[in-house]
Amino acid sequence: MPDLRSPRAWLAIVWSLFQLYTAKQGMFDLMIQLPVHVAFATALGFLTPASAAPLPARRRALDGLGALAALACGAHFVAWNRLIVTRMAMVDDPRTLDVAVSILFMLLLLEVSRRHIGSALVVLALVFVAYAFAGPWLPGFLSHGGVLALKFVDLQMLTVEGVFGIPTLVSATYIFLFVVFGAVMMHGGLLRFFTDIALALAGGTRGGAGKVAVISSGLFGTVNGSAIANAVTTGSFTIPLMIRAGYRPEFAAGVEATASMGGQLIPPVMGAAAFIMAETLGLPYWSVVVSAAIPGVLYFIAVGTMVHFEAARQGLPVFSRADLPRPLAVLRRDFHLLAGPAVLLWYLVAGASPLFAGFWALVVAVVASWVRRETRIGPAKILTVLVDGAQNAMPVALACATVGIVVGVVSITGLGLKLASGIVGVAQGSLLVTLLLTMVAALVLGTGLPTSATYIITSIMAAPALVQLGVPVLAAHMFVFYFGILADLTPPTAISTYATSSIAGADVWRTQWLAMMLALSGFIIPFSFAYDPALLLLGSGVPHIALRTAAAALGIVMLGAGLIGYLRGPARLWERVALLTGAALLIFPGTLADVLGVACGAAVWLVQGARRPAASARAPGGE
Repeated sequence: MPDLRSPRAWLAIVWSLFQLYTAKQGMFDLMIQLPVHVAFATALGFLTPASAAPLPARRRALDGLGALAALACGAHFVAWNRLIVTRMAMVDDPRTLDVAVSILFMLLLLEVSRRHIGSALVVLALVFVAYAFAGPWLPGFLSHGGVLALKFVDLQMLTVEGVFGIPTLVSATYIFLFVVFGAVMMHGGLLRFFTDIALALAGGTRGGAGKVAVISSGLFGTVNGSAIANAVTTGSFTIPLMIRAGYRPEFAAGVEATASMGGQLIPPVMGAAAFIMAETLGLPYWSVVVSAAIPGVLYFIAVGTMVHFEAARQGLPVFSRADLPRPLAVLRRDFHLLAGPAVLLWYLVAGASPLFAGFWALVVAVVASWVRRETRIGPAKILTVLVDGAQNAMPVALACATVGIVVGVVSITGLGLKLASGIVGVAQGSLLVTLLLTMVAALVLGTGLPTSATYIITSIMAAPALVQLGVPVLAAHMFVFYFGILADLTPPTAISTYATSSIAGADVWRTQWLAMMLALSGFIIPFSFAYDPALLLLGSGVPHIALRTAAAALGIVMLGAGLIGYLRGPARLWERVALLTGAALLIFPGTLADVLGVACGAAVWLVQGARRPAASARAPGGE
């Protein structure tokens, strides 16, 4: 039950109710809906401490004033909406009052983003602001005609091209609603269902505890696209389970962080960037979901195989099935909790908008929770859901609004096309080099930016270069999307690893490197569908899709075995090299590459199979 004496709780509740109302009744004019959304997020950011340290009274008073100022800025856009939207934007100079409110609003947004997201995104936004004004004095392709101050403010704050652009639109519609839906699922007991069903299915296999973490995090990721929420909630159960089973604390924390991050790749509720991708490309969200299905499953196969090989390498014990829950018993107990996700999937398949599908899935989930007392979402839990939903959506909304500054500058200066041409020029027409440059750009940006911000920036700068080289538009954006997510596992800013290492009592730095190693098996997937989009179900027949899926699956298994150093038994150096080489060959489509890749894997498999009887014969008691 939230503390209803706190202004922060009431602000979160009102924001959630506003978002749910507009999801059901329809949005207001965009220049009301989006400024109000950002105003709520900014105000809540001022009232939410960025650290656990107590704040002095003077600081709390200043934060309160900041929150009131943000709400006043939002109210200004409501009061003067007709005047703002009817004038000729970028032609008629805005009123002095509109300019003053816009500048104040932007400064408040940047300050709250600095507190809750970090300095990297704010500094990046300010660099792009400087670039907008310094264009005439810059060399080479960076040069442009420059932007006047009034026109800059107009574009960024008084149109839907900057702060209130597509990222904020997606945050104010799909993302917020699905964050609340995830909170309903969590408080309704769906997480316990996922962990119990994972235990029932995989707990009795080799490395069962690690596989439980992978499966439960993947299942929870289908209804909650937040990596950090996934890591904290599922990790509180799976990490102690893995440690009790014999996994090193760092490895257990790394497995949970990697699996939780992959929750953003699993349909139907993927991460915030997936909704932004659909809106940017003008595609139905369901099209993105369908295309992401095979790569998402392959990612979890990749992590699961590495967990299996590590357990086999260490000789970890297997749980007794007598101590594990039974699948049918778990289904009988919690089957009603699947009503919400089922309604969501039904409507998405039927072609309904994610907003419509998400709203009614949320309603059905709350109603279905009343089937059993233990899962019932009553008035107290509903208030908790509203508060948690707003708190979890706040940093995403701030990131989307702040990155809108970057998008606006790229749009008005034409920087995106210039950078795309530059990347193609540096790569000299090589698709592999362009893919590698794009990957590095996404990973570097992602060390300091949220996933959604990384995707937006990289997609407008690097994805066009891939398209120029013949990669389908959806495949190019999906490539950027994947590495924007994987960037959140790279040191030193892999946020989810801080949570999982804390639960495990593990060293953060070692956890981050292990998590990145576990995710390396997933690195093969985006390269595979960039070369041949069959994995995305684009432009291919069923036989070809099946062949490419099998090749990618074999490649990620071989990559995992090579990295861990275990297949049927401990791998020697040449065997690890063969496995890694074969995995790399299976990235590239083509009969020869596939045959050579399979040959590498088969050679190691056969050699290790022949070695095992010899080892048994030499063992004590052998013949």
